[in-house]
Amino acid sequence: MGGPAIKVDKDGKWYFQGREIIRKDILFLFYEHLGLDERGYYLQIGDEREYLEVEDTVFLVEGAELVKDGEEAFLIRLNDGTQERLDLDTFRIAEGNVPYCLVKGGRFPARFLRLPFYQVAQHASYDQRADEYFLLLNGKRFPLRKVHKPW
Repeated sequence: MGGPAIKVDKDGKWYFQGREIIRKDILFLFYEHLGLDERGYYLQIGDEREYLEVEDTVFLVEGAELVKDGEEAFLIRLNDGTQERLDLDTFRIAEGNVPYCLVKGGRFPARFLRLPFYQVAQHASYDQRADEYFLLLNGKRFPLRKVHKPW
């Protein structure tokens, strides 16, 4: 028996048996039934569980905007078509300066594409004494942490 029938490449494209899945209704169904455990990403539909081969993350951050509606927050747009507030407590910069965060209530990691990373980073400041970059939102300081692996 070969590997998983469903794969997600580093660009967030889904494949079934080597052929790209382009039907939005199927992709939305997959996102709705997506899970992640110690073995990896899986689809759970009824009693059936199928593990996926994922090159990096299933979710990509495709856009980020600083909004000031009462409180300041970054609103991020994900590759599944949803938007949510960026949880800056989970924002990490991994090897190669690749940024990640947790999404969907902290259940899944997401990798930032270059433009949304710049959309967030343009609001960073540098603390020379601490030798670190940080974001300051609503009076709270969020260090931009560099880590070996995000999770």
